Amino acid sequence: MSTASLVTAATTDQPLAILLFDHPGADIILRSRDCYHLRVPKIYIFNGSPILGKLIQSASSSPGDANPEASLPVVQLPESGEILHCLLTFIFPVTPLVPSTVEEIMELLSVAQKYQMEAALTHIRGCIARQNSLPTRLEPALRIYALTQKYGLRPEALQMARAIFLKQSMTIEDFGNKLDIMPGAYLYELWTYYEKVQAILASDLTEFRKSCAHGTITGLHCKELSSSKIPSWLDQYIESIGKTPNLFDSAQLNIAMARHFTSKDEDNLNCKCASISSQTISDFWEALASVVDGSFEKAKSALSLVRDQEDPQAQIDSATSPLEPFDISDTNLIIRSSDLVDFRVHKSILAMASPFFKDLLSLPQPSDGEIADGHPVVQLSESSELLNGLISILYPVPTVMPKSYEKVLYLLAACQKYDMASAQSFIRAEVSRGASPGPKDAEAFPAYAIATAKELIPEMENAARLTLDHPMTFKSLGEGLRLFEGWALRDLVGYRRRCRDNLVTCLDLYHQALVPSSCWVGCPEVMPMRDPRQNLVLPRWLNQLFSRNQNDLKLQKVTRPLDIHLRLPQEYFTALKNHETCSFCTRVHLRVGLHFYVELVKKLAQARNKELVKPLNDAGSI
Repeated sequence: MSTASLVTAATTDQPLAILLFDHPGADIILRSRDCYHLRVPKIYIFNGSPILGKLIQSASSSPGDANPEASLPVVQLPESGEILHCLLTFIFPVTPLVPSTVEEIMELLSVAQKYQMEAALTHIRGCIARQNSLPTRLEPALRIYALTQKYGLRPEALQMARAIFLKQSMTIEDFGNKLDIMPGAYLYELWTYYEKVQAILASDLTEFRKSCAHGTITGLHCKELSSSKIPSWLDQYIESIGKTPNLFDSAQLNIAMARHFTSKDEDNLNCKCASISSQTISDFWEALASVVDGSFEKAKSALSLVRDQEDPQAQIDSATSPLEPFDISDTNLIIRSSDLVDFRVHKSILAMASPFFKDLLSLPQPSDGEIADGHPVVQLSESSELLNGLISILYPVPTVMPKSYEKVLYLLAACQKYDMASAQSFIRAEVSRGASPGPKDAEAFPAYAIATAKELIPEMENAARLTLDHPMTFKSLGEGLRLFEGWALRDLVGYRRRCRDNLVTCLDLYHQALVPSSCWVGCPEVMPMRDPRQNLVLPRWLNQLFSRNQNDLKLQKVTRPLDIHLRLPQEYFTALKNHETCSFCTRVHLRVGLHFYVELVKKLAQARNKELVKPLNDAGSI
């Protein structure tokens, strides 16, 4: 069969119109979502894809789908003309064409996967491997990983996850302002996979140190051997990889070796490790690489694709058993929930409570609208549990409030969606007085994620403040990480950073002996003045207390709890007790000490809480 009329190119830089297939022997038309026609012979499609083959059979047996211009059956496909054209170049005997952007490449793979084109998939992956090397920087690796999750490409997701782990530690601090590259759900799967890889790798490397490593390192006379009978520096390096996989790098091995050679320890001066042959090092590295490869292979099943999982909100909604909605007489409207529970209500009540429903119900009823028991039906996207609570607020019946704060947030979001301001105020009042659940402890993190996504500003700010008392790591976030948008996670880190900086500034005012800490000036045991122009000098014990906490805060990672206002009082009393021989400080404490540390705690709390959550305009490193 001639293929001379199949126009292809090495890149997609040329206009799409001259890249489309127009085979002279075509007996089917593939029409893209952007209305490009690709005229091709059926036989190639049948052989290349069982899914497309069935679509073609269906189109061929349906004369209504014929194209009037070409008199050929038409198969409408949801992909763009460019992606379909690239895909066909891997079926027909022509020059294969790979898209020019990473996202289009991932889309091409996903389309081939969707249509079960196994041979084309293998061909595409081969072309990609030849034309594109793995990214060496974190940001592009994260972006590609996010795309593999978006398009459901498991082999590529595993490849990118491995590349990330071998280049970067998996901590919020290390990710810095790159947290917004992907949704939290993708990040959660990456983290859980990392945890599994790390556990397997640590176990495999322990076994390697005990048995295999000694067999690959022979003829050594190191002065310091480990229990595994290999040089201690090498044993420690192998162990470090299990804790931090990104240390698996030949450069890191050379650094560990160099440190051993340059050690000032007398036992190492006559060490023979410097005489290790390059072949011995090569054999060791090959054996170590085999262990690392095996560990990643064992952990493959631990990486999940988000598209294959249930939505976290759906899990929350399905956590309760079906309910029987309360009975209201003389109704004239049915509200139907997402789980197909009908609520009979009054149009006038809904219109009074919600401008949204007032406008909706003022429109003429469509002629094809559903009617049940003589009532028009309005389908809503909320679950029956949420609608049951919402409607109970509108009627003089016992209010049905959710059992968890996460569901309270979804109920508030429904009120906001339907412009039910009074109902929203009622719910917030119930939470404030404790009649409805509020966020507790680490529940503040998922609460912040939901409130941010639903644009519930008061709840977002309250939850953000509550998170400050708890560590913020991938491990502590756990399943709650799946609820976050990437930008919300980034903004929360930025908020914690600003709160930390405010605490440092507050402590600095006390440290400089400004009011109210000037009352302590006069103690005979003082620190040398930092500034000759400064006349007020604090007692040594108080100076050290402020200096230590200020320096600790400056160095503190923002993922640690910002609870200095809770810790400082105890440190204050301990430092004062150790200084109890000073009569001056004792008198000051008896006179104003209680007021001083109460005010100190109050000022620190105010400094910590004055910030509001807001997007980072200038995202710096953590």
